[in-house]
Amino acid sequence: MALTWAEAFVEPSLDWQFLSEGDLEAVAELRVAIEYFDDPVEHRSLEQMRRDFHAPHSHPQQHSVVGRDKAGTIVAYAWNHPSRSDLDDLEVWLEIGVHPGWRHRKIGERLVDWSIERAKMWFEYIKARREQSNETVNSLKITMVVDEGSRIQEDLVQNGTLKPQRWFFDMHRQIHDANDYPKVQLPEGFRIECFSKELSESVRNAHNLAFSTREGTKDISQEDWYALVNRPECRKDWSWVVVHEPTGQIAGYIINSQLREEDHDVREGWTDMLGVVPEFRSQGIGANLLCSSIKSFAENGANFAGIGVDTENAGGSADLFSSLGYVSADRVVLYGASFRD
Repeated sequence: MALTWAEAFVEPSLDWQFLSEGDLEAVAELRVAIEYFDDPVEHRSLEQMRRDFHAPHSHPQQHSVVGRDKAGTIVAYAWNHPSRSDLDDLEVWLEIGVHPGWRHRKIGERLVDWSIERAKMWFEYIKARREQSNETVNSLKITMVVDEGSRIQEDLVQNGTLKPQRWFFDMHRQIHDANDYPKVQLPEGFRIECFSKELSESVRNAHNLAFSTREGTKDISQEDWYALVNRPECRKDWSWVVVHEPTGQIAGYIINSQLREEDHDVREGWTDMLGVVPEFRSQGIGANLLCSSIKSFAENGANFAGIGVDTENAGGSADLFSSLGYVSADRVVLYGASFRD
């Protein structure tokens, strides 16, 4: 039987109801149990849930459900987070959790089914409402970020509607002493120099050009760029720019910062941004920028080099960093699909 907009039913083993504000503490306790068992990359707090519950466009009483066992304990939930309904391109990101003791009942699979169908129902509802005002909606995008290898990833694969689109993971490289850094030479016709205030605007333009080939990426504004490179932890003296000498064009750049653990014994040089302009790729420029950065970290007493990777090609990106001694940490995957009229 097809579900209706006013219906919270997911599957028969639990008692399903729409999420209420009074349920948030119980859902937060469920998250603690899930995170103790799974040790996910991202954690959800009660404070975050309360903030999301009261967001102006969230309407959780329509977009989220909780499942209770016979004792009344919440052991599963699904929470759809919709974008503002006045946008031309709508988006819903999914959040799903099932207590480890209940996963054998395939509740996660049913929650994935319910969440996707619920998002589609919302899309149809908004389309109908907008049509009354002679307005249109272009598309709906449904997304969910999950830990690679997790049970919820298996549930997404089983459903098959959402496909893996991006991978996010951190990579780290231990630095043993000031001479512990790899070396990759620049090709002829290029030079490397330290990032500076005078180069900042040219590097911003190069960044926007470098990421223009990535679908869905927007240009970074002067204001946002200024805020990034002027953060207290940003180290301009550890950041580098490669210039194409015949044209004077910025070919690639790397912006680094310094991280410090609370005990002050561990210092890590962290790469915030790395980019190579499309016409200069596959010439070793990115590798040279990373090597120059690791050298800067090493010479300034850092114990580790680190970078957060956001890629459509997990294998290809990991290969570059692995060749320079980086080791991958926990990985998460963005699943998604787009729907149109």
